[in-house]
Amino acid sequence: MSIKILLADDHHMFREGMRALLEREHDMTVVAEAEDGLSALELASETLPDVAVLDLSMPGLKGTEVASRIMERAPHVETIILTMHNDRQYVVEALKLGVKSFILKEWAFHELVTAVRCVAGHSSYLSHRLSDIIISGFTDERSISKGYNLTQREEQTYRLLVTGKNCKEIAYELNLCIKTVETYRLKVMKKLKVTNIAQLVNHAVQDGIVART
Repeated sequence: MSIKILLADDHHMFREGMRALLEREHDMTVVAEAEDGLSALELASETLPDVAVLDLSMPGLKGTEVASRIMERAPHVETIILTMHNDRQYVVEALKLGVKSFILKEWAFHELVTAVRCVAGHSSYLSHRLSDIIISGFTDERSISKGYNLTQREEQTYRLLVTGKNCKEIAYELNLCIKTVETYRLKVMKKLKVTNIAQLVNHAVQDGIVART
């Protein structure tokens, strides 16, 4: 079954390039395009795509605002934020809203297809450069293990989860199998009393594990 995609970006040429890139894939179809935030929100409600690719800086509504409203109206629609900014503030804001993917525009033509597949499969994707930015905001000297009874591996998993990494990426980084990482994720969420990644990110911000913005 084809992955239905909404593209929203106020730069026509960039949007056309993204469309051409995605429609080269046999299982992807662009069902709608928008050049501003309000149009993107309306088209998302009308077409109910599987994935909405949203520019952060659009006229009318920012991409993160559109993503938040889409999740309220049509929670099954996954969202990807595209941006020229590599500021930690924007990344943390998007993750806290539940956005599954956040990628830099300069890498969009290398990463967009992979990102669409990830979020369409209800996973997450964050540009590696953005992961580094988030990690640099960690309070490295502070350990949360004692306060929440996390093991060393659980804490490592927690710190990587809140950067937007998925279980497969964490497994690769920690040299563990995916099933083991999934178990750590469940244990961390249970111990911290959260039910989703957005709540986990918010917990990390409140706890000082991710720098406040």
